[in-house]
Amino acid sequence: MQAFLAFIIGAATAVVAILIHQTLPPFGVIAGLIFTYTAIWLVGRKFAARKYKVYAAIGWTFAMLRAATFGAGQELLVQGDGVGTSILLVGVFVAFAAIAARI
Repeated sequence: MQAFLAFIIGAATAVVAILIHQTLPPFGVIAGLIFTYTAIWLVGRKFAARKYKVYAAIGWTFAMLRAATFGAGQELLVQGDGVGTSILLVGVFVAFAAIAARI
């Protein structure tokens, strides 16, 4: 149950980062990345294990990849511009850094 909750928290974190990354560039991207790091790090603090951070990062990645692919109406939530590429690429590194951080 804790693994599922960590996964859901990671996916919810990605949704928040997706929704704010386009607002007032580059501050929206920075806010999304800080929120991503903090949320994944807090999952590790709450459940006291690094494996739950990994589950949260997997949930974050799944939500981000889904937002970066075309939907039924050919819409994109994360576009292929500089801002969208930054949230995807730097976000993965931020998630890895949050996993690597000590509990």
